[in-house]
Amino acid sequence: MDFEDQEKGSQLLQLFARHNRELRAYSRLILPSVDPIDDVMQEASIVIWEKQDQLHHEGEFLPWAKVIVRNISFQHRRKLFRDRHVFDDELLERILNEEEAEHDEESHSGDSSKEYGALITCLNKFSDERRQLILAPYGKPGAVKELAEQSTRSPNSLYKLLQRLRSKLVRCVETELKATPARS
Repeated sequence: MDFEDQEKGSQLLQLFARHNRELRAYSRLILPSVDPIDDVMQEASIVIWEKQDQLHHEGEFLPWAKVIVRNISFQHRRKLFRDRHVFDDELLERILNEEEAEHDEESHSGDSSKEYGALITCLNKFSDERRQLILAPYGKPGAVKELAEQSTRSPNSLYKLLQRLRSKLVRCVETELKATPARS
């Protein structure tokens, strides 16, 4: 960055604020729930501040910050990996690399990645009610509790059902990906 230290810090904060939403969304792609995202973003802000000398131009900020958010998200993901209903790191890396490659292409063809296609195919195998439960945590905080209030089930029983459904979804996606021929 080509400015004085005080201006540099101010501009860094502005860049972080401007791209916060995109960085949070990127972290959300990696993490199995929204719960640790605030922690990831706080840690990322500290690392970004500490490593600000690595940044030389404003246009480099987002890709540079994504690497930091990615690394911290994977650290948190490893902590959460005790839950066996989390996509394994190799599959997630493939999905992220595919997403980044598609994002970087100037002429986006509009074709879905095979991982996204497998996910949609598998989600469509569930009933509307089950699909709604699977997607609820990605919509807004407390959505599963709201669904419990609307039904006769307790939040705890819905979370247990959600874990079983996620497990089925992971197995289905893995099976679909094995059955899909590789791109040439």
